[in-house]
Amino acid sequence: MLTPIRFASVVIASILVKYFFDDVLRSTRRSIQIQRLRDIYDYIIVGGGTAGCVLAGRLSENPNVTVLLLESGPEDLDRAFIITPALAGLLWKTSLDWEYWTERSSITMSGLQNKRSLWTQGRVLGGSGSIGTMQYVRGSRHDYDRWAKYLGNAQWDYRHVLQYFKKSEDIQISNLKDSVYHGQGGELAVNHAYSQPLVHKLIEAGKSMGYMFNEDYNGKSMEGISRSQVNTRNNERWSTSHAYIHTALGRKNLYVSVNSHVTRLIMQYHIARGVIVVKNSRKVRILAKQEVILSAGAVGSPKILMNSGIGPREHLESLHIPVIANLPVGENLQDHVMADIGVKIEQPLSHSVKHVSDKWNELLYYTLRMGPLTSPLFLETVAFKTTRQDSKQTSWPDLQIQFMSLLETIFEYDTNVKNEMAQRQNADYGFICLPILLHPESRGRVTLQSNDPIDYPRIEPNYLEKQKDIDTLITGIQECEKFVNTKTLQDIGAELAEKVPISICNGHKFRSYDYWRCLIKSMPLTAYHPVGTCKMGPRGDPTAVVDADLRVHGICNLRVVDASIMPWIVSGDTNAATVMIAEVAADLIRSKTPLKPSNL
Repeated sequence: MLTPIRFASVVIASILVKYFFDDVLRSTRRSIQIQRLRDIYDYIIVGGGTAGCVLAGRLSENPNVTVLLLESGPEDLDRAFIITPALAGLLWKTSLDWEYWTERSSITMSGLQNKRSLWTQGRVLGGSGSIGTMQYVRGSRHDYDRWAKYLGNAQWDYRHVLQYFKKSEDIQISNLKDSVYHGQGGELAVNHAYSQPLVHKLIEAGKSMGYMFNEDYNGKSMEGISRSQVNTRNNERWSTSHAYIHTALGRKNLYVSVNSHVTRLIMQYHIARGVIVVKNSRKVRILAKQEVILSAGAVGSPKILMNSGIGPREHLESLHIPVIANLPVGENLQDHVMADIGVKIEQPLSHSVKHVSDKWNELLYYTLRMGPLTSPLFLETVAFKTTRQDSKQTSWPDLQIQFMSLLETIFEYDTNVKNEMAQRQNADYGFICLPILLHPESRGRVTLQSNDPIDYPRIEPNYLEKQKDIDTLITGIQECEKFVNTKTLQDIGAELAEKVPISICNGHKFRSYDYWRCLIKSMPLTAYHPVGTCKMGPRGDPTAVVDADLRVHGICNLRVVDASIMPWIVSGDTNAATVMIAEVAADLIRSKTPLKPSNL
């Protein structure tokens, strides 16, 4: 135990160390900002998000090629809110966020602000990995086996991609360091989230309901209830910009240009020659000797392709954009949808806004990197469950239940709904149960508003169009109710935060199937996992945009490497799978022999 004198000494030392490292960070930051764009590079990577940072780091390992990474937003260093895991939500709707809004729907979203869904996506080096919740979930082995079967290409099956997950990983969880499913010494640190006492109560409640305690949902099976795995190192956010870029800035062949917005590709017939970039209010043409690689995400990548004449012919012609390749760009949009079930508890076992934001916890974090601010948005417990009969034999979860150890409402609801939910604020302690639909059958699309490349695109998610999606999500809500009713949680005074129906669902019996159906249709919440808009598929498939090597069909020197290539969304948070996709792509681009498949 620290004596007052020893504690004071540690605090003073920590402050001195902090200022020393801040000087280093500021120096590194200048090296990012002052770089001037050259006329030509071997590889141009568009988008400095999760995938783009991995690619730039890997491709620049070869000193004989030049690599340019272009990021539309600013750098990510020396920003306390970014590195502090608990403050992720404060980065949303800021200059570091693209702040996309979906189109209005006549069927859903009546309870959301402006009857639209806010899609937070990172516009900063590190992308959504710099402002998201840091959850490390690879998905199910069956996700990747389905990809491989569809593609007729084994390089995407689980046995192959597992090796790339392990390659990127530096597992910090002591019990998993000897696991055949995990890697050590890679770039991406994986830890357990900070755990409040509530975590142990939730796990105990889950076990009483029949959930197996699963030490590792990224291992042999996803099923069960677990402590969350997150991308942090030394209790700081550890995005791919930290893991792959800041550790490689000494390479003379790696060029990183922030505040550099790509508007379109430079095309010569069916060959990608380079990009048009807006930087410092000036348009610049930059050429690529070898390849242009789009890593701008499931919204940004299709937008750039369509602005460049690669997309659905009828749509592009309606906007007077000359068509170079007629491909289904922007289609196949998928996202994980979730519901928000608030639960009050009587005992101080969870976080409270008042407690987390006090000066003591700030001091504890910014000097010693300890305390509740080390928790990534308080998402510390997670459960996975297979509910559909056709998946039970294979243990392929279609439901994720994320528990947020905080009752504060953080979602963009309509003002009336927010007022009706204000009773949550009367509770000092509690949590939010977030059932998440993992295998949505509904499909949306991304299209252009106009032929002006600066305009934001139209996003139509088409949430919950399929009845199976509704049924699975309601099953998730019912699982939340079962958790609340367990003896373990009843003993700490657990009860649903909302005691009466919200007014837009007043016509239905409270907590009935029809009520829950109304609730999720009125307030479908995004899990911020858009994928699929540049779908990977076999040659000749009219629904595909890129092939199994991520090359755009019919176009030379152009690939897409990000979450937009997923044919089907994976069973869980998408950041880990995006890192894996970029690791695989780096070997494909370099024509390296693929890693040997696991024998598991």
